[in-house]
Amino acid sequence: MAGGGTAPAMKMSDVFILLGVTFLVGGLFIHGLVSPIPVNTDTEPYSNGASLLKGDTIEFTIAAENDSFVDVEIFDDQGAIVKEKSMFLAAGESDSVNFEADEKGFFSYTVEFTEGSGEVVVDVDRKLLIDFIIYPLGIVCVIFGFAKRRDEKMTEVMDAVLESND
Repeated sequence: MAGGGTAPAMKMSDVFILLGVTFLVGGLFIHGLVSPIPVNTDTEPYSNGASLLKGDTIEFTIAAENDSFVDVEIFDDQGAIVKEKSMFLAAGESDSVNFEADEKGFFSYTVEFTEGSGEVVVDVDRKLLIDFIIYPLGIVCVIFGFAKRRDEKMTEVMDAVLESND
């Protein structure tokens, strides 16, 4: 500690409470922060990928700012095109492309505006909800931390001064 001071050790109950709250807030950021990605003809096509299990889906929501031609391609592990869709969107129009995985694996995708510009939002939906395991873990850590804190309060040693009546 700077300045040569000392601090009491952090209690185990505080560690579990802090860990649980971090899991819960982190889960909200993981699932809540989905922002559209701007794409136009001057930039590189938007490319990314996702590991999917059988039955998982990817939904691409594409909104055009002006008259646009859009190509969406999805590739499997070997680089073979699994799904391809080309569309024309008028200014202010939006459309979506859905893909469901027939088998587990890593699927990469590319969204390209061959003409015009717009925004893309990619949403991956898991069939088994593995992504949501963070919430029960956070709740369990918080509950355990509060239970541990209650036990620590019960076993806390009270300092007392005993006076004699001599």
